[in-house]
Amino acid sequence: MSDDQPRSGGPPGGQPGGKPGGGKGGGRPGGGRPGNRRGGPNRGSGPSRGSQGGQGGAGSSRGRGEHGGEKRRRFPSIQITVACDDRDLERLITRYRVLELTTSAAGPLTERTLGLLVDRTPDGFRVDVRAHRLLTQQPAPMEALWADVRDKLPPALRAKPQVFPDELSPTVLDATLDRFVAQIKPLYEFDKLGTVIFQFPSYFTPSSRSLDYLVWLREKCGDLPLAIELRRREWVDTKHREETLAFLEEHRLTYVCVDAPQGTDTSVPPVAAATTDLAVVRFHGRDLAAWERGVDDPIARFKYEYRRADLEPWVPRLEKLADGGKRTVHAIVTTAPSDAAGRNASLLAKVLTEPPGSKPPPEPPPRSGPPRRRR
Repeated sequence: MSDDQPRSGGPPGGQPGGKPGGGKGGGRPGGGRPGNRRGGPNRGSGPSRGSQGGQGGAGSSRGRGEHGGEKRRRFPSIQITVACDDRDLERLITRYRVLELTTSAAGPLTERTLGLLVDRTPDGFRVDVRAHRLLTQQPAPMEALWADVRDKLPPALRAKPQVFPDELSPTVLDATLDRFVAQIKPLYEFDKLGTVIFQFPSYFTPSSRSLDYLVWLREKCGDLPLAIELRRREWVDTKHREETLAFLEEHRLTYVCVDAPQGTDTSVPPVAAATTDLAVVRFHGRDLAAWERGVDDPIARFKYEYRRADLEPWVPRLEKLADGGKRTVHAIVTTAPSDAAGRNASLLAKVLTEPPGSKPPPEPPPRSGPPRRRR
C-alpha cells in the first residue's frame, strides 16, 4: 500500500454501537447522546464560520467565479484547526469548528472548561482531547492525579513529586483511566467529543505488550472514539506498516498521521492512512534540533513557521484521506506559540483550497540581521 493510500472499509471512526466504558475491564458506563443543552446537535459539517483555518472546512467543488476566474476549491469534510490549552479556549471556540485541547493531558479538567465546551459551543462543534500523560505511559506530577487516585497509592509513592506509570498497580491504572473517562463523558454525551488522542512517546515500541495495552484501552473505553499517535518509526516501516494499520482498524483505533521532523532513528514518516471514518493529521513543525533535544519547554520544541513548500505535499494526502467528503479529517496544527499555530493553519487552508494550476506569490526570503529602526 502506498504511503498516501487510505485503508478502505473498516468500522466507523471510533464510533461503534455501545457506550463509553462498555467493554471489558470495568470501564465507566456511558449514555446516549441527547444533544447539547440548547438543542439537538447536527452531526453534519454545518455552516462555515469565517475563512481562517478550519472554521468551515476546506467534497471538493470547482468552477468559475463571477468574472471568469477559478473559484477556490472547497473540502467541507477537512477541518483545519489548532491545538490549545484552556486559557485560549474561550477565544478560539468562536473561530474554529474543531479544536484540540491539550490541558487534559496535564491533569483533571475544571468544571469551567467542561461547561464552556458543552454550553457555549454551537451545534456541530467538536473537541479532540489529549489523553492524560499517565495513560500514554509517560510520567506525571503527583498533583496531576485525581485526589481519589492519589489516595490509592502507597504512602511512600504518594510522597514523591512525580509518578511513573510502571510504579502504578493495575488497580490504580484502572482507576486513572476510569476517572479520565468519567471526566470527558459529558463531552461525549452532548455530542461535542471528536476523539481522544493518545500521544505515545518514542519508547512505546512495537511489541506484544504494547499491543495488549492498546487492546486494554479500547476495551476499557467502550465506544469512545480513540486516536493513537505513535512516535517510533518501526510501527510504520515497510516491515510493520500493514500489520500496524490492520491492528488499529480491527480495534477501531484511529491512526494519527503526523508531519514532524525527519532524519532521526525514531522519526515517523508522513504516512497518510485512515483506519476509521475519522482521519487525524497533526502538524508538529520541523525543528529537528529542538525535537531531538526533547526540550521541556513546548514552545521551544514546537516553535515553527510552516512554509508553502512544507505543506504542498499534504494537499493530495488530505484529499485522499477525505475520500471525496466521505471521511471527516481533523488537520491539527500543534506548533507554538498559539498565534503562530493560527498563521500556520491559515496557510494550510490557503494552500489546500487554491484552484489547480494557480501560481502562488513568491515567498519572502527569511529575515536576517537586526530589524530596521522605524524613523
